This record gives sequence, C-alpha cells and structure tokens, in this order.
Amino acid sequence: MNQPTLLVVMYHYVRRVEGNAFPALHFLEADTFSRQVDELRRRYEMATLESALALLRGEYRGRRPLCLLTFDDGVKDHYREVTPVLVDRGIQGLFFLVTGCMEEQVVAAVHKNHFLTAQLGFAEWRRRFLAGVRGLGLEWPAVDAATAARTYPWDGPEVAAFKYGFNFQLAAAAREAVVDELFAGEFGEESAFARQLYVSWEEARRMQMGGMMLGGHTHRHQALATLTEREMRRDLEECRRILDLRMFPQQQTPFSYPYGKRDSFTAEAVGQLRELDFCCAFSTEAGRNAVGADCYALQRVDCKQAV
Repeated sequence: MNQPTLLVVMYHYVRRVEGNAFPALHFLEADTFSRQVDELRRRYEMATLESALALLRGEYRGRRPLCLLTFDDGVKDHYREVTPVLVDRGIQGLFFLVTGCMEEQVVAAVHKNHFLTAQLGFAEWRRRFLAGVRGLGLEWPAVDAATAARTYPWDGPEVAAFKYGFNFQLAAAAREAVVDELFAGEFGEESAFARQLYVSWEEARRMQMGGMMLGGHTHRHQALATLTEREMRRDLEECRRILDLRMFPQQQTPFSYPYGKRDSFTAEAVGQLRELDFCCAFSTEAGRNAVGADCYALQRVDCKQAV
C-alpha cells in the first residue's frame, strides 16, 4: 500500500473582483477558490488538524491522501469569503493570525508593501521607498538574487530582490520609518485601514464557532531569524498570550512562520514554540508531508500549485 501523505495548501488574499478597491493586488478570486476547494475534496480526504497530526504520527490512515487548508495573515477575506465556503462543505480550515495587527489596529510592514505596490505600481513605489532610505543616510543592502528568487518564486527578479531586502535585510526601524510615512500619505489613518484589512476578534471567534481552527502567525509578522533571541521570545510569548486571552479555548493551537522558508526561522524559535505549547508549525517550503515528518517544519504548497 502507498505511504499515506498530507498535502497542506497555503492561501493568503482571497477576494472578489467586483468591489475590490485594489485590483492590482495579487489575490485568488473567490469563485476560483470555491471551485478549487471542490476539486481538492474530490481528490483528497479533507483533513482536520487532529487527523493531519494523527497521520504524521502514524496513528491514522485515510482511504485517500489527506489535504489540509491553511490561511495566513488573518485578513478579513478569510472571514467574509473563505469561512462560508468551508462551513458549507463541512471542511475545517486553519487560520493564522498576526495578533499585533488585530490587537493594536496596525498594518504589518509586509502588507503595507503589498498595498503600496498595488496603489502606486512597483516602479514608483520602489523609487519612493529607496529615496526615503537614502534620506535616512542609509544604503540599500546587497541582495543575493538566488536567495530572493527562492524566497519569492512567484515574483520576477526585481520584485523578489526588493521584497527580500525590504523584509529580511533592511533594519526594521529604518524600514518602518520610511514605509509608515509613505503609507500614511497614501491611505491616511492606519487604524482605519487595519480594521478593514484584518478580522476582528469577534469575527475570529465566529470562525471558531463555525468549526475553524485558529493559530499564531507571530505578533509583529517579522521573520523570526532576523530577531535577537530576546526579541523573538517576547514576540512569540505576546502572540500566545493574546490568542489565549481573545480566543475560545482550543485543544491544540498551530503556528505558521512568517515568510516560512527554512532560513526564516531558527532552532531557538522551534524550542520556544514547543515551550509555548504550539502543537506544530507550518513553513512555506514546498512539498508533501509523510509519516514521521517534523511537525515544526511542515511543508505546504501554494494555492497556485494545488490542483
């Protein structure tokens, strides 16, 4: 008999074309998502977190390969467009929340990058951002093209190199000083934008009531490998504390690494997740998971590759 496997599919923005204020944003169209879910459940046994982890421990074997659906960043699309589809089909989704964005009504730098790119076009956004960096007396970091391409396989070389420098190499204080000013100039009050972008705690609890599983995606959405051990510990502890405070109790709580490639998190981060009783953690390394897989480095495939 074939070795049982677990396919984990990763989603971010899921939106409708009509009424979308940011048509240049990279997103999966909501009707395409519905059709994809139907195709996946035709091919796979749709997993819960419980059945997925049981398979990886060798304690469960489905009649077909298992498929688990995961959603990063806690954007309101997941409440408005995704959850009703999953509830209607009796499928559990795993949704990973950036607790600082929800709790403090701020927009993560990575998402400011997305929306400024959609608003201004990449060339103009990059020009303005690099001018701001120079205005601080700083040089733009040298970016290894191969590393950038591996981290952002769906982007062209220029976009991938910019994203890698923005998210991984430029000092966080400098990045946020520049991007915050540009974001405010384009979109106004950040808290109002955040309320429209991310699910509220009330909406998140409603998702739980519909059978969805919620997990952590850090407090600030920074690559854990770029933080000092103290910064990393503080971020993960705060993420866990707020989840426990705001959410209904769950038997297990999963985690998803921001950016998610193997160089974006460390052994120390894994140890801290274990101490905080996160039951598993998902990367963005592509592949399927077999029995005995490392539950703190689970592989996923992007929704563009799922069917």
